[in-house]
Amino acid sequence: MKRAAAGAMPPLPRLPLGLLLAGTLLAGCSTGPAVDGGTPSAASSAAKDISAPDADADADADAAAADTGERLAALLGNSGGPADVVLLGDSFAAGEGAGSYQPVEGVADSLCHRSAAGLLSAAGNSTVIHNAACSRARISALGSAQQMQGHGNAGVPAQLDQLRGVRPDLVLLYIGGNDAGFAELLQACIVEDTSCAGDAVLRQATKQALRDLRAPLTQLYTELGASGAPVLVLPYPRLYDAAQNPGQDACGRLTPEELSFGLDITDALNSTIEQSVAAAGLPNVRYVDALEDSFAGRGACSADPLVVTARLGPLLNAAASVSAAQEVLHPTEEGYRVLTGDLLLWMEDHPS
Repeated sequence: MKRAAAGAMPPLPRLPLGLLLAGTLLAGCSTGPAVDGGTPSAASSAAKDISAPDADADADADAAAADTGERLAALLGNSGGPADVVLLGDSFAAGEGAGSYQPVEGVADSLCHRSAAGLLSAAGNSTVIHNAACSRARISALGSAQQMQGHGNAGVPAQLDQLRGVRPDLVLLYIGGNDAGFAELLQACIVEDTSCAGDAVLRQATKQALRDLRAPLTQLYTELGASGAPVLVLPYPRLYDAAQNPGQDACGRLTPEELSFGLDITDALNSTIEQSVAAAGLPNVRYVDALEDSFAGRGACSADPLVVTARLGPLLNAAASVSAAQEVLHPTEEGYRVLTGDLLLWMEDHPS
């Protein structure tokens, strides 16, 4: 993927949501610090407290960062200076679940949860990450202010407004989950006593939400693609594996039937996103069909998860903390490293 002769990100018109399926308990999709020119993605990697530094681990991390940075630089074709990468959208773009959350518009403990340990954070000083993504973000948050606790009446500025003057070499986008009512779906599956898998009303509402999502997604991709910058639209990963035994309690409060329902909805959402990218029909806006199974075998219900688990302990923490609630069923820091690796492999296999 060569460095595009693209202009600065344009302001995006207000886009219709078309959907009002918002839950609050587990609505995660992050916004991070103000994006004043961006910061090297490795700059905040030392922010995590470690009681006993491991020299070998530090050396491995440095080697991984060098490898990631070199591969990304080769893909973007920029020989001088760091590449400018923009992260747009919701919690999966922002880095929800990875910790190392950065201040947002001067709010130190913002629930935007923009992380310094999310996608491409291992790229080191070869990349400047402009993270404008935000927890709970819907499509409208790209072109309009997003209301967020702690940010006053003005809310968090529109994501594209935060990027004025930035000329991106690459744009990564995660969006659509909150518009499709995933927060309400999670609340129904994890919190309610009755099975969400058998809720006909919820199933129908989710199907309708996905149908309604196609037009605003297509419009968004068309608007973003007009800048000329390469835009990679990312699919949501399957956050857990399907249960093997239909009668067992597979994952804390999630039954096997609910796990299957959730996976079906994830697949349907990704299919809607892919179809909307195709409908936009722009060569610089592409769907990355490689991250859906990045957590296979290490999902939220596994013994060694790459996802903040939905088991009892984390759920008890989530019940006492809105911040912790947002992290449930989001990638861990290691999970984002796995997503980054799979993304780079896809980019190497699909040069533009």
